[in-house]
Amino acid sequence: MDAGTSLRFLPGVGPARAAALAEAGLHDVWDLLHALPRCLGPPPPLVESGAIPAATAVRLRARVLSARPVFGGGRGRGMGLEALLERADGYALKARFFNAGYLRRHLLPGEWYLWEGRSDAEKAAVLLHPSFVHLKQGADEQPPAEAACRVAYRAVAGVSERTLVALVDAALEGTLDHLADPAGSDDVGHRRALLTLHRPESAAAYEEARRALAARELLALAWRMQARRSAQVGMPGRAWRWDDAIHARALARLPFALTAGQAEALAALRTDLRAAQPMYRLLQGDVGSGKTALALLASLAVIADGAQALWCAPTAVLASQHHAFAARCLVGTRVRTGLLTGGTPAAERAQLLSDLAARRLDLLIGTHALLGEAVEAAELGLVVIDEQHKFGVAQRAALVNRAAQHQGWAPDLLLLTATPIPRTLALTAFGDLEVARIAGRPPGRSAVATALFRAAGATQLAAPLRAAIAAGGQAYVICPLREDASEAGDDDVAPVADATSVTRALAKTCPELAIGLLHGALPEREKLALMAEFAAGQLHVLVATSVIEVGIDVAGATLIAVLDAERFGLAQLHQLRGRVGRGTMPGRCLLCHRATEAPERLQILLASDDGLAIATADLAARGPGALLGTAQHGALALRCADLVRDLDLLQDAHAEARRRTAAGEAMPPGLARLLTGGSGLLAGG
Repeated sequence: MDAGTSLRFLPGVGPARAAALAEAGLHDVWDLLHALPRCLGPPPPLVESGAIPAATAVRLRARVLSARPVFGGGRGRGMGLEALLERADGYALKARFFNAGYLRRHLLPGEWYLWEGRSDAEKAAVLLHPSFVHLKQGADEQPPAEAACRVAYRAVAGVSERTLVALVDAALEGTLDHLADPAGSDDVGHRRALLTLHRPESAAAYEEARRALAARELLALAWRMQARRSAQVGMPGRAWRWDDAIHARALARLPFALTAGQAEALAALRTDLRAAQPMYRLLQGDVGSGKTALALLASLAVIADGAQALWCAPTAVLASQHHAFAARCLVGTRVRTGLLTGGTPAAERAQLLSDLAARRLDLLIGTHALLGEAVEAAELGLVVIDEQHKFGVAQRAALVNRAAQHQGWAPDLLLLTATPIPRTLALTAFGDLEVARIAGRPPGRSAVATALFRAAGATQLAAPLRAAIAAGGQAYVICPLREDASEAGDDDVAPVADATSVTRALAKTCPELAIGLLHGALPEREKLALMAEFAAGQLHVLVATSVIEVGIDVAGATLIAVLDAERFGLAQLHQLRGRVGRGTMPGRCLLCHRATEAPERLQILLASDDGLAIATADLAARGPGALLGTAQHGALALRCADLVRDLDLLQDAHAEARRRTAAGEAMPPGLARLLTGGSGLLAGG
């Protein structure tokens, strides 16, 4: 048996089971051995006497006295199960299962079972969704022997954990001695690491083996980055004539003077655009740092030299705001601008595309609508993508490559992000880009006062909302959900705040306030109309989901209250906080929580307004996918590498990839396979 052997040929794998494994991405022995388990450590203690401690993993032997179905707990929870248990010493306890009523037929009254699970944090004599094994010989049957360090495999529908363990055992026994190192350097070390990961002797041994596999995974990632970077550098570009005269005219269009941080970042852009090879640069800057202004200056330099620019934004609201900013700055100039979104009428869309192709349009700003094949500029010099992680790598590459094929040279690419990116993430997700950062806070922009606020319902916001409006400001109220997803009857105390219910509750409590509701499911025209009303001061309060997280700029907004703030990431909360205090009045942010004590991690936002420090803490707590907003579509789905713990491995991987590609080596096939299905983790895609 070799690594390419189909799992269909392993003992106990029939057509149905093979199909279930394939659905989980496990096709052959190689897939199985590289599906790394999670380390659980030693088994929990066997508690045969005395009270069970709260919030603790335990094992125990107990018989079933009764098992009854229970209902409730919210929509989607289904029928639960509660079993009353008794230990040999007479100690009574309960086992609770959620959405698992089917287990009732497996729990026979009077029969003994070995139970393993975690006790409830408040009720120690309650095990939450424990696993159990029938002890056919009763209370005297000894628990089966446990490994010194246990592992758990990712669940596969239709395949039990026991079956997965047996399949891995068969694969290790029949294949391990024939496996080659994906990096092509240490076959024996790679085999030892795989064996240790699946059958560790200790948590320390597991971690050492995980690091060995992580080094190979990060080498594969770095090698792919080097290949992409080499291809980009090899493409012909165009050197733009961004001389002092053009520079001075462009600067004169801005309504403010550049800060030192903005000037430093702009100098990097100017150097890139004056070079003959295409620019591939990521510009990161905290909320309100001036990224849009620098993108406009770069666009004007390209336009002054006879070419055109395209700007892509993730939402119509943000695209419209960018267009309004550009139009204000360009009043009295000959620069022709346009706005194209999904809601643009067909006739207007056709005219915009015709003008772009005929060079009657210099700057076209829009949403994903700009990525269609029908969008073709006469001479595309610069592509700007705002909040770039909302766009896939393939999408932006298609736009750039289409222009390159049409005109014989590649346009420059400028990616903007308001998400502060820690060095670890920049090295990984943007290894094929040059990264520049706008440092410092814009002049006149003060820090937003941030406070924790206990609020179980929307009506508790009435006082701070009225105070903000009475002082001449406006307010945002942010909710995690758009609509109520529970079965709670009272809108104001629903388990999770939703924008629809909160709007209804605030309208009852504060009838004197004009309140609007904004969320992503609204038609584009309604979103734009709502934002226009809010910006014009016609609405006092805007209740919204995190759709307003990026780019929304309303000078009159002075208060933002985030309900159920613990459900948001730290970097996301920092972005939301940046929506207020953008005018002449100071801003205030209320992080609302339900528990008596606020989650400790929210204290970070009270202590710091440094976006980079906050994002670094967020990366450590939630991972890169959550930080970049890409967790739901697999971006940065590294199997065993950890970007926080493995920074040293990442740096080594980049160095080795550069050395080996410079020596003319091609990526070994095994390394390429480590990235199978994971191309989305490159460059934030």
